[in-house]
Amino acid sequence: MNILFIGDIFASPGRHIVADHLQDIKTTNHIDLAIANAENAAGGFGITPSIAEELFSLGLDVLTSGNHIWDKKEILDYLPRQPKLLRPANYADETPGRGVIVAHSRQGIPCAVINLQGRTYMPDTDCPFRKRTRSCATSTHPSKSASWIFTPK
Repeated sequence: MNILFIGDIFASPGRHIVADHLQDIKTTNHIDLAIANAENAAGGFGITPSIAEELFSLGLDVLTSGNHIWDKKEILDYLPRQPKLLRPANYADETPGRGVIVAHSRQGIPCAVINLQGRTYMPDTDCPFRKRTRSCATSTHPSKSASWIFTPK
């Protein structure tokens, strides 16, 4: 399986590069699942619902984030409705949105994607290593054989 992970889409120049090149990269490299960090896609700080939808329409399957996910307040209502936009899983459970998704590759293979944020020079969060272990152990996906993709920030 070929997985593409784009490290950080930064503002409109980053979005233009994705728009101009993503489909060619996916076709040329037979990409089965396309993931990108998009927490800085809106002017370099945060992401908005319309930008997230734009990125999904370009062919990205899952968007990850970090502490800048909260920079645009309109994202707070969108996160619970859009499971493909992940916030760090090691934030408090009451935090809007989710940090894990089981996405399916182009061939239908389940792939669990977990978004974890480190703690060095960052706001206080749960230990990403413990959160990863708990998430893997308590997966409710019917296929316990889902591939786990870890996306540290």
